[in-house]
Amino acid sequence: MRRQNRSIAWAQQGFTLLELLISLTLLGLILVLLFGGLRLSVRSWDSVQKKVDNLNSVRSVESFLRREMEQIYPYRWKAAPAQRFAFVGERNKVNFVAPLPSRIGSGGLYAVALELEQTGNGRRLTWRHLPLDPQMQDFSALGATKEIVLAGTELSAVDDIWLTYFGRETESAAPRWVDRWDSTVTMPQLIRIQVRFADGSEWPDFVVAPMLTSEAPR
Repeated sequence: MRRQNRSIAWAQQGFTLLELLISLTLLGLILVLLFGGLRLSVRSWDSVQKKVDNLNSVRSVESFLRREMEQIYPYRWKAAPAQRFAFVGERNKVNFVAPLPSRIGSGGLYAVALELEQTGNGRRLTWRHLPLDPQMQDFSALGATKEIVLAGTELSAVDDIWLTYFGRETESAAPRWVDRWDSTVTMPQLIRIQVRFADGSEWPDFVVAPMLTSEAPR
């Protein structure tokens, strides 16, 4: 009977102060671990979402460039000596003539400059355009036009973007890929845009064939 009474009395005493402190400490550790895991999950989600947004932006730019470059027109400068082709291609810049969609231009042919610029905060892809004037002899007037930034912070995950050109630099030369196209007598048959990301991976090359129909009537 005494043993039973002692057991009942011990059960009625509840937790000691030491047991309570140990329980609170364990509860605090569990909460810290849970909070740390939640923060890590949120950061991982934000990082993945940022990469997805960047890739979607690069894809949007790729789609825009594909549409516009397919419209490159084999125009000749009417006022220039020998009426050379209005096309200059470099590794990070290309100038050409093309019609623009109504949301950008108002119809007709435009002189266009597309350039990947290095800035203090990284890189940005810019676009300039100017209605074509029959008196123009080159693309120099584009330097005074307002630029449109096609991509800026979206290129933070991009290590490099470069263009190469395929075709005959002269009518008698064999077609080949080159980093610069400044031929005055021929147009490139293909333009290739390559993208390399900061992690070393590369975007699948996309190749565009400019419009190679006969030029506009003189």
